[in-house]
Amino acid sequence: MFDRFFYILAWLERRPIFIVVQRSLFIVLPLILVGAFALSLRHFPSTVFTAFLDHVFGAEWTGFLDGLVSGTFGIVSLAVVCTFSGSMARIMNQTKSGASVSPIMAIVVVLSCFFVICAPWDNNSWDVVFSNGRGLLPSLLIAVTGCLLFLYLARLRFLQWSMGAVGHDPAVRDILTVFPAAAATIIIAALFRQTIECLGVTDFHAYVCDVAFKPFSNTGNNLGFSLSYTATSQIFWILGAHGPNLLFGVEENILVPAVYANQAAIAQGLQPSLVFTKPFFDLYTRIGGSGSTICLIMALLIRSRNQGVRKLCLFAMIPALCNVNEPLLYGIPLVLNPIYVIPFIVTPLLQTVTAYIATITGLVPYTSDTVFWTTPVLISGFVSTGSISGPVLQIVNVLMGIACYIPFVQLADKLRERSGEFMLENLKAAAVNMGFKSKGISILDIPGEPGRFAKALAGDLSAAMKKGRQLYLVYQPQVSEGGRHLSGVEALLRWKHPVYGNVSPEIIVTIAEEIGAVDRLGLLVMDRACRQRAAWKNIVREAFTMSVNVLPRQLTDLSFSPRVFDILQANGLTPDMIEIEITESSVLEPDENTLKSMEILHKEGIRIAIDDFGMGHSSLHYLRSFPISTIKIDRSLTLGDKRHVNRQIVKSVLELSRTLNIETIVEGVETIEQLNRFRDIGYMTFQGNLFSRPLTGECCTAFILEFSRNN
Repeated sequence: MFDRFFYILAWLERRPIFIVVQRSLFIVLPLILVGAFALSLRHFPSTVFTAFLDHVFGAEWTGFLDGLVSGTFGIVSLAVVCTFSGSMARIMNQTKSGASVSPIMAIVVVLSCFFVICAPWDNNSWDVVFSNGRGLLPSLLIAVTGCLLFLYLARLRFLQWSMGAVGHDPAVRDILTVFPAAAATIIIAALFRQTIECLGVTDFHAYVCDVAFKPFSNTGNNLGFSLSYTATSQIFWILGAHGPNLLFGVEENILVPAVYANQAAIAQGLQPSLVFTKPFFDLYTRIGGSGSTICLIMALLIRSRNQGVRKLCLFAMIPALCNVNEPLLYGIPLVLNPIYVIPFIVTPLLQTVTAYIATITGLVPYTSDTVFWTTPVLISGFVSTGSISGPVLQIVNVLMGIACYIPFVQLADKLRERSGEFMLENLKAAAVNMGFKSKGISILDIPGEPGRFAKALAGDLSAAMKKGRQLYLVYQPQVSEGGRHLSGVEALLRWKHPVYGNVSPEIIVTIAEEIGAVDRLGLLVMDRACRQRAAWKNIVREAFTMSVNVLPRQLTDLSFSPRVFDILQANGLTPDMIEIEITESSVLEPDENTLKSMEILHKEGIRIAIDDFGMGHSSLHYLRSFPISTIKIDRSLTLGDKRHVNRQIVKSVLELSRTLNIETIVEGVETIEQLNRFRDIGYMTFQGNLFSRPLTGECCTAFILEFSRNN
């Protein structure tokens, strides 16, 4: 059942509509963060702090912050129309056949639809249309329907103008090609506006608010009403609408009058009787904003393994303390996020029930004093109730909310890891696909989600190299004399990504090449391998070799060999303790710089090996052109075949290597049968899981000591 639920969540997350909505909301995150901090400062509940700002900046500081809020929160709906349209056009161009539609053209068309449908009769109400609170749901609806309609029409051949070459700019032809579709989309939007006006709807948002309030118009101030109101508000939030704003009629006609009724009762010396007031919900179920998102922040900081989300939580913490939840709503995002739907709705419901029980049993006073909704948690609880029990109940509700969110935080991590594994498999296939590379296509430029995932990994790899963490080496032993002595180890690079787990070396190397970090990565590997070899000085023979993989591109840099010698000297190693392995599956051109680097290394005593020998390319050419000391038989040749072709190949390679005085190592030996077969042919040095899997430095040290005692 869990796997089925997991599969459904993963399927939903990969749907283009979910991807684009969440991405479009995330793009407007800078507006949200700036607006959230400005709003928090503007209404900071401290007269001392505001007096200090008055003294330092003068009274104008409030106007400055109001301007920031208007220029950020005040245009979020407008911005979302643009970000959704552009993102949807881009993803449709990548996944659908047919005419490509300019993302900018899509933005222009859908913006026109937005203005046509939402243009208010009163010119002074544009702030409502553009705002984050009241305008987001209509803007999302128009963006989704308008953009999908335009993209559909743009792919209909009878609505395309075949213009041929027009002017000097190809973009002119592309724009004119989809012009009929653009015009048709805008006209349809105008017809829709005219239709709803004929039906008596002159303000779409006000109409939605009226419809939302109707179910509550005849309800009483009871628990059933409270739970229905809370659930409806949360559902609106999940859909991208400001729940309390859409249900403003409930506040205006039920919750605010309840506050006044309680105040009147107290003034007459009577006990307040109405539990559910506007302060009740602000204090106990909107801690950190609707959805009690401060609980989600704490749950993410406690249990999430996603470092990016944890950093976002630190940014979102201060606004959340002032009950501004937009940084999380747009940052994670929570809107249309199938993972967090359940706790986002259930947590406030549980908190409502808890606060209701605490109130009617007398554990906390009835709420009677209004506080501005941005008043921080604990302070608001004390001010509204006049009792320390108010903040205590808030703490209880926060702890309960954290417990509700934690399982879903863990689920989100698992889903992200599985999604990452899927992406990593695709990237690995692209990284090793020589046909793909031969076309000159970078994996960073792969269309769609894999390309974006690769770009994210590129940034993470750069950070990992700078900090020196996450990247580490493992060592696979090499045994000689038929398996009786340790002759060396091969150092292998590994990357333990904090979110996606182990990233394959093929991806690491390919990304490093494409971001120009191969030299830096190669020297990092060389330095760590040499440090480990130096640490083994007292437990291995002088002839014990540390093999380090090097990419052909590194050898074209004439500064490579001097840097290698510097690393050897810094670790007190002699050149004959190191062997440089060049993967035969990578194209190694015998240009002047490469030859010079290899000759310098070989002359000083560093051994040079060709890895994966026999896979193709230019195996024999390498033996003739470069100073090779060792060849490593590719693991594909260790497998048996009916015609015994592999046996004849490896036998010929052994005879050739003996003639040229080149050592041989057989890789990928995993069974006794393979070992005996190659012993019979005449091979003496082996590497593979039969002897040992790649080990960390500490484990490899233990292996070396144990091997030495037993042999």
